[in-house]
Amino acid sequence: MLQPRLTRRSLLQAAGAAAGGVALGGCWGAPPGTGTGSTPRPGDAVRVLNQVLVTEHTVIHAYTAGLPLLGPVIAPLATAFRQNHVEHRDRLAQVITGLGGTPTPPRDSYDLGTPPADEGTMTSLAATLEEQSARAHYAALRQLDDPTVVQLLASIMGDEAQHSAVLRNVLQEDPAPASLVST
Repeated sequence: MLQPRLTRRSLLQAAGAAAGGVALGGCWGAPPGTGTGSTPRPGDAVRVLNQVLVTEHTVIHAYTAGLPLLGPVIAPLATAFRQNHVEHRDRLAQVITGLGGTPTPPRDSYDLGTPPADEGTMTSLAATLEEQSARAHYAALRQLDDPTVVQLLASIMGDEAQHSAVLRNVLQEDPAPASLVST
């Protein structure tokens, strides 16, 4: 079992630092209407949002499958992060439906690569999936023009980046090993 050398204070400091970085990160990206250089066609938003919805389904699946591997320090974090993803999933589904689309339903399973065998590999997988999810949300928001949808995606992206940073800190890794956004 992974035994992180963290105190509650250092974890909260890392979360606070990540949240501050995410708040600043909300300023990234092109202004609405300039995401792809052209006006999106009807249905594009539904397609893009469904792609992001699949990332939420995947991360929820990973947390659900991996929770039994986690100890008393990391399990509460993972449980809270999983709940955030459930809320993201539900909000994205609501927006997709509001746009006249049909949300992509979750599958029974997702390919997560080599199944995690212990707390360390599960935590590492979760951190990686969180980072990938943040990148997927960023890519999606750059393709859309609706300010409300862009704001939703940016907010979710911030949550994912914060989750990744906290989990990497637990793993005693650099919480921000690379820029989330490259130009």
